[in-house]
Amino acid sequence: MRILSAGKALVSLLAGIVAGMLTAVLGASGPAPLVGLIVGAATVLAWVWMVSWPHDAAGTKALAERETGSRGTDSAILAAAVGGLAVVISAIVNASDNKAMVILSVVAVVLSWALVNTVFAFKYARSYYFETDGGIDFNQDAPPSYSDFAYLAFTVGMSYAISDTNSTSTEIRRLVLAHALLSYAFGTGILAVAINLLASLGS
Repeated sequence: MRILSAGKALVSLLAGIVAGMLTAVLGASGPAPLVGLIVGAATVLAWVWMVSWPHDAAGTKALAERETGSRGTDSAILAAAVGGLAVVISAIVNASDNKAMVILSVVAVVLSWALVNTVFAFKYARSYYFETDGGIDFNQDAPPSYSDFAYLAFTVGMSYAISDTNSTSTEIRRLVLAHALLSYAFGTGILAVAINLLASLGS
């Protein structure tokens, strides 16, 4: 069983498409893309964390070692998240003083950001178990579980840097660099949405 499988990504995509189409059919064509993005992102996030979070260190290792075929799915999900940010920016431009659209934009960009961090959490886990020395020093004797990799990923996603963990390999540093740059772009998007929301609520 793979966590970030093409099947999960496809089901989540279809859920988003159906939600967006239903929203449009019900007469709300404007927010339809945002609704689709929110449902698709929420579906894949809930699914993968329900599968991975309960695992202890041994279960994490076993799952991570089976994730070698997930790189294509990773790229597709990251591309979708970046595309989602473009959808949000477009919605902000056209939202004017539509408070509902602005709120949907906030939810969509936060979920897209969470999706990016989730993908990188699983990337860190895979790399850890395929590096000679792990590539990450968690400063603990016990082996890491998915919650540790989530901690690392969301720390980079929020601060654009690692904190109390140490990267000890070139491969991990490359991942952290790519992750930090992408997170910075999303941070800029979230800031733009927040400013627009404040302006909308104040008008």
